[in-house]
Amino acid sequence: MTRTIDIPTFQAAVVRNCSPTLAGIKPASLFTYPGVYVDQDGSSVTAAIEDRRARLLNVIARCNRELNPFGIHLSVLVWRPCGALVYAYRPNSLATYLADPRAKTALAKEGYDTGNLSACLVHLASRITLASNNAAECACGQTRCALDHQAHCDNGCTCEFPHEIGYFLGYPYDDVYEFIAQRGENYKIFGAWKVYNVEQALATFDAYRACTQHLTFIYQQGCSLAQLAQATR
Repeated sequence: MTRTIDIPTFQAAVVRNCSPTLAGIKPASLFTYPGVYVDQDGSSVTAAIEDRRARLLNVIARCNRELNPFGIHLSVLVWRPCGALVYAYRPNSLATYLADPRAKTALAKEGYDTGNLSACLVHLASRITLASNNAAECACGQTRCALDHQAHCDNGCTCEFPHEIGYFLGYPYDDVYEFIAQRGENYKIFGAWKVYNVEQALATFDAYRACTQHLTFIYQQGCSLAQLAQATR
C-alpha cells in the first residue's frame, strides 16, 4: 500500500530511519518509502505512477531546502514496486569516507570513481536496479533492470543490494570488507549490519539507538528537520 505522500509523513520517516545521519554521526542512511512506484511487470510508467513520483520528489525538494544548508541531502536512488528507495547523505562526510583506501580500492574494482560522488551514486543506483529480483528503475539515469521480472513483489520486496552498499552507508571498513569477502556468512552478530568486529559495533549500535530516540522525541515536540540538524551541531 502506498504511504501518504505529504511533508509530515515523509519527515517522520526520515527521522525514524536517518537520525544518525541528521546528527552527523553517520555519513548516510537508506530507507524505503512504501508505495507502487513501478509496475510489477516493468511496463511503461502509468499516469498514476508518474503523479506519485512527482509528488514524492516535490516533498523531498521541500525537505532539501531545509537540510541542504546543514550539509544534508535527500534523493531517490531507485523506484520499485514496493516503494521508493530514499538515500539521505552528507556529501562532504561521505566523500571523505569513500576516499579512504579501504573503501576506494574495493569500490574501484566494481567500477566506482570515488573522486566523483555524483557518478558513484548513479553507478550505485544502477547496480541496485540490476540486483533486483523485481521490476525496478534507476531514478538517477532512468536505467531499467536488465533482469527478468518474474518474481512477485509485495510489501516484503525481495530486491537485493550489491555487497558494497555498506560503504555507502558508512559502516566500519573492516566489517564491510569481511562481509564482501565472506559473502555475508560467518558474522558474529547482526544489527544495523552484519558484524565481524563485535566490540566496535555494539558501541555504535547504542549510539544509533540513543540518537534516534532523542531526535524522535524532540521531533514529536514540534521541531522541524532543520531544527533537528541544528540541535545536533
